[in-house]
Amino acid sequence: DEMEHMIDEYLAFARGEAGEATQTIRIGDLLEAAGEDARRVGAEVEVAAPGDLTASLRPLAFKRALTNLAGNAASHGDKTRLSARALPSGGLEVIVEDDGPGIPEDMYEEAFRPFSRLDASRNQNSKGVGLGLAIARDVVRGHGGDIALDRSDLGGLKAIIRLPEQGRSHFEAGTGEAAP
Repeated sequence: DEMEHMIDEYLAFARGEAGEATQTIRIGDLLEAAGEDARRVGAEVEVAAPGDLTASLRPLAFKRALTNLAGNAASHGDKTRLSARALPSGGLEVIVEDDGPGIPEDMYEEAFRPFSRLDASRNQNSKGVGLGLAIARDVVRGHGGDIALDRSDLGGLKAIIRLPEQGRSHFEAGTGEAAP
């Protein structure tokens, strides 16, 4: 099972999902789907996003990135928070954070390297091959953005996805506000 999981993760990383067409989707729906996956492994998950926040994205690829991040958060902490908001610049910010042990700041970039496992900092009982963050970053960069890591207000790790404005119609939100 572990070998099959490793091969599936590697193939997903190697093939990317560049052939998928973009669609305008509700960001809250993607966060809820990723949150559901995290709940299945026993995490307490909070999702906060304006109901009318939409973006033009490759939905399967972006959901995979969010699912990888939420899965990491759920594996390493008891509480996971997923939030999104439109930025004043017209871009989009999505945050996935947990209350786990986090990782040292000097290892943030190392965490994005394919097959990198920071077992000394994170829970050694988690299964994975060290591709989750690499895949997530690849997907986000394929959308013109990037991911950064930081310390979460919950005490663990925070992954911050920032996507630039791709035209005003791509990141739209009314007056709804998400949790910071």
